[in-house]
Amino acid sequence: MKTIYSLCVWIIFGLMTAFLVVCGVPFVLMGKNPFFFLAKLWARISSKLFLVNYEVEGIEKIEKDKNYVFMGNHQSYVDIFSMISIIDKQFLFMAKRELFSIPFFGYAIKHMGLIPIDRGESRESLKSLFEAAKKIQEGYSVLLFPEGTRSEDGVMLPFKRGAFTLAVRTGQPIIPFVIDGSGKVMKKGAFYINPFKKVRIRFLDPVSPDGIKDREMLDLIRARMEDAQKELGGSGAGK
Repeated sequence: MKTIYSLCVWIIFGLMTAFLVVCGVPFVLMGKNPFFFLAKLWARISSKLFLVNYEVEGIEKIEKDKNYVFMGNHQSYVDIFSMISIIDKQFLFMAKRELFSIPFFGYAIKHMGLIPIDRGESRESLKSLFEAAKKIQEGYSVLLFPEGTRSEDGVMLPFKRGAFTLAVRTGQPIIPFVIDGSGKVMKKGAFYINPFKKVRIRFLDPVSPDGIKDREMLDLIRARMEDAQKELGGSGAGK
């Protein structure tokens, strides 16, 4: 039964993604960018399709008239549409460059303004951080997964320092968040989807980067996220 459900979800998910991208193309050709609206629609439909039950805390800490650098742990692809669905403001992701070569999907995320990052090449990664800093200065919020990849067991991986260098240099407040349970919906690299799982998301208090070095910021944010993850019930991975 799980195989049939998962297969149906992936087929519908793929068709929906392609359809929404095609819908956005005429607007792009006319010089308009509808992809934030379409991304929000895509994310909310995906949440329903995967039958995710959300429990969200601290969303009121996000002020609509301010820009932020959002930083959180990463367990599953589910995290992406979950955050787009829940955060009620436009923000940009930094995504691995390989995703931009996927037909339809790569076109969509490019025109949404997502920033490609080469995780294995320090010079190219630095260019991506400069591009992200430019977007922040233009008035965008940015969401980062400082682990750089998904955790297979839900335990937070070491953080990459570049994300914190970005926050410190741009002076934008950081809102840390913790996701617990998305790894139960779909593990890293898995085909099977487990419906009706609870995904808990907690937004923590904003942290100002003023007067803090990037390494100190990394240690501070990680400590707060680890504490919050323990309070939410652990790693969030499992069957």
